[in-house]
Amino acid sequence: MNAAATPDDQRGAYFEQLYCQDADPWLVRQRWYEERKRALLLASLPQRRYRHAYEPGCGNGELTVELARRCDRVLAADLSAEALRLARQRLLDAACEANVSLVQHRLPQDWPRIAPGAEKFDLVVLSELAYYLSPQELARVVEHSVASLAPGGSIVLCHWRAPFAQRILSTVRAHAAFQDAPGLHRVLRHEETDFLLGIWSNDARSVAQREGFA
Repeated sequence: MNAAATPDDQRGAYFEQLYCQDADPWLVRQRWYEERKRALLLASLPQRRYRHAYEPGCGNGELTVELARRCDRVLAADLSAEALRLARQRLLDAACEANVSLVQHRLPQDWPRIAPGAEKFDLVVLSELAYYLSPQELARVVEHSVASLAPGGSIVLCHWRAPFAQRILSTVRAHAAFQDAPGLHRVLRHEETDFLLGIWSNDARSVAQREGFA
């Protein structure tokens, strides 16, 4: 007798089926809403350039392409093998594949382990991801995010606010978990009816303060 399916198994099966049925299930390449949301996220980043970014839940790679243009290196991950295949093709089409590594990750257990003395991430992007996690899983993701963040780095969260069947946590609750994390300072909050965008850092200074004119 097979063991009962775990939440990871169920999530994995859901996303694999989703991407096998439709290469762009949320129309992230077609909707102005999605294009505008990406532009707002990218414009809100406190730094012009980043050394090493981690983007779990990369989906079909639309945001990954933009991150590749702003970062020296990007580690992009997803639970779905089909999503990763689509992301790889998107990166190839955009000629942005050279500095991007694609891996299959489950969260929180597959969060990259940073060896002592190794370079940490100076950008972590959690977009349309946190509300699929249980409170316990999200708490571990928060811990991993803080522990793997380089000095002055940024943690970005961007999430749809409306109810949907697969949602476990509200967007407000997911973002609040980072707001309450020791050592993090919120440097940006952008709120709209449809989505919530937040950026946290272990450096409390504003962009102007970092550049020395405030």
